[in-house]
Amino acid sequence: MLYRLPAITIILLAALLTALMPSPSSLARVSFSMIASGARFAETDSETNPGTTALGSSPQPDALPIDVATGGASGLVVAPTEAVQAQVTVFLPLIARPLPLLPDDWLGRVNGYRARAGVPPVTADATLNDNCFQHARYMAENNDLTHNQNPSLPYASPAGQICAQKGNVWMGWGSAWQPRDAIDGWMGSVGHRLWLLYPTTPTFGFGFYRQSQRSAAALDVLSRARFGDDARYPGWPVRYPAPDQQDVPATRYPITLQWPYFDQKPVVTGTSLRALPGTDLEHTATTDLPVNHKGIVITPNQAFPPNATIEVTVTGSYKGQAFSFTWQFRTGD
Repeated sequence: MLYRLPAITIILLAALLTALMPSPSSLARVSFSMIASGARFAETDSETNPGTTALGSSPQPDALPIDVATGGASGLVVAPTEAVQAQVTVFLPLIARPLPLLPDDWLGRVNGYRARAGVPPVTADATLNDNCFQHARYMAENNDLTHNQNPSLPYASPAGQICAQKGNVWMGWGSAWQPRDAIDGWMGSVGHRLWLLYPTTPTFGFGFYRQSQRSAAALDVLSRARFGDDARYPGWPVRYPAPDQQDVPATRYPITLQWPYFDQKPVVTGTSLRALPGTDLEHTATTDLPVNHKGIVITPNQAFPPNATIEVTVTGSYKGQAFSFTWQFRTGD
């Protein structure tokens, strides 16, 4: 985990490229940085011009820092703008049953996170894996965290460029990193997480490369995407941390609710975040997710207390239908 390696500087960036399907709006290209538990991140933000972006019109993941406020205020209330047609209330009490430990291998770890979120597992594709290995090698050897390879540099390849344009990328200084660190880092970042947990994507590709000075990883999350299956998926919104989860980091870990990418934003009317039996936790909430994702992000203003049961309540409406979700999860040490 990132917070367990205080002596190492790491940069996370994610973006997705190529037009798999037209997006309804222009997209932002984001990189980020923060300082948390000794890990230093550098931040730059830029927005491409509509219609002229080199990123095309496909969905892209964010790199929103979890230690940067996402806007709004504790207990955010937003006036609804859609007619409420029905009321849906869901209460999910904590069931004290531990989930299996997360494996160290990349695919097992990805599917462990997906199991916690209640979404189907993914398979690996050998060609996509090789593409991403080639891009991870290119980044580490050239000290270049990028989504576009320079063909004049060593280890550039058409195969590596495919992964560069369709995946999350990651780089850490030093040789102590493992594939699990890249997966954990993406899960702690809102936009990376939303692609990693996207329920209708059946296949990923992953590559990891380490040399004496740098480690790099890439995860292809778009090449096998099936956005056409979104309307038939019954499990929206995907929530994380998930009901009953027992191993949530005791950090400023973001809580996400996710709806289909090519659909409407939800409307939030209220949020509550408590450490049981009844300590209110100040937080921010927003529906302005990175690069046009549709959902809600709730971020605590301070780190979650360790070994605590956290209760989340979110009310609002989606496509004119009211919802109210209440569930619990538990933090670790």
